Amino acid sequence: MRQSRPGELARASRLLGTVGERARPSSQQVAELLRTLARIVRSEFTTLSVCDLAAGRRFLSAQPPEPPGGFDSAAFDRLLGSHPLVRHHLRHPHARAIRLSDCVPDADFRRSELFGAYYEPLGLDRVLLLPLAWEPGRLSGIVLNRAGRDFSDAELGLLEAVRPQVAALYRQALASACSDCAAGLLHGIAGDGRIAAITLDRDFGIVDASGPALAWLAEIARRHPSQRPGPVLPGPVLQWLRAQVSEAAACPEDRRSASLVDESSGARLVLHCLPRSCPSGCTVLIERERSASGAIASPQRLTPRQTEILGWLAAGKTDECIAQLLGVSPRTVGKHLQNMYRRLGVENRTGAVMRALGR
Repeated sequence: MRQSRPGELARASRLLGTVGERARPSSQQVAELLRTLARIVRSEFTTLSVCDLAAGRRFLSAQPPEPPGGFDSAAFDRLLGSHPLVRHHLRHPHARAIRLSDCVPDADFRRSELFGAYYEPLGLDRVLLLPLAWEPGRLSGIVLNRAGRDFSDAELGLLEAVRPQVAALYRQALASACSDCAAGLLHGIAGDGRIAAITLDRDFGIVDASGPALAWLAEIARRHPSQRPGPVLPGPVLQWLRAQVSEAAACPEDRRSASLVDESSGARLVLHCLPRSCPSGCTVLIERERSASGAIASPQRLTPRQTEILGWLAAGKTDECIAQLLGVSPRTVGKHLQNMYRRLGVENRTGAVMRALGR
């Protein structure tokens, strides 16, 4: 792979630097990142793609949002497991940026069903993948597509050189989406509901549960006779969560509205998904309609900074991570937490989140 010229690398770094200079909604961050990469290396259709192999689906944000000829997402999903770039990165999970032409001869690609069903209608035949994150069953990366001249060794080397900077901007957009989602739920859930929470690891195993969360999930599970016994997620909830966590990585602007409503157990249960970027996994808030008796006390009013930190707590961030995101020291974050605990009348992080939600 030919090294990029110093001037090209400096220009690319300068352009990427403008993406993270000012605060903006996470959806705008993703769109601007894709547009900027298309300026660095010519691309007619640039996507942030998250391939969820367990679900057999791809979730994406794209620039332009709709290419001129449109595209058949169902055809791509159907052929996802056979895509040469996906197969390459399954065999080499820590691989570098790579062209489609490095994985399959051009003549074979043009004869493939993938080309005929997806790429040919788009008018595109050159593809480059810039991988950003990989974990079992899920591959995230930015894909550059164009027609005609293939991506050169110099362009490949340039994108590989800026990949750490691009990955950092991707994590920043995810973190922003997590914070927006958590803060929105903390402010938006009315005081007349009952809230419980479940913390899940990246394999959707239950790490922790508060209040009656497991009992409420059991109400859903009882309608599925094949459900395995024990503290595991009901099938419909697990399927929904897989889609939410995968889609969050590609389309963080949609996180605030993600919810699953279940009413067939005789009570209305609303599940809210808060996907996390560090560590991977998610938190599920379960809201149940309050019975006629009993009022839920509201916490004392928090300062704007304390409310912001509370949102990061609900998103699963550590003190060190919060400090980096806010541009302060971990000691300052610790002081805010202690003041917040006293104001809410709790002793720890979990208690603060649950107290603010009315538990």
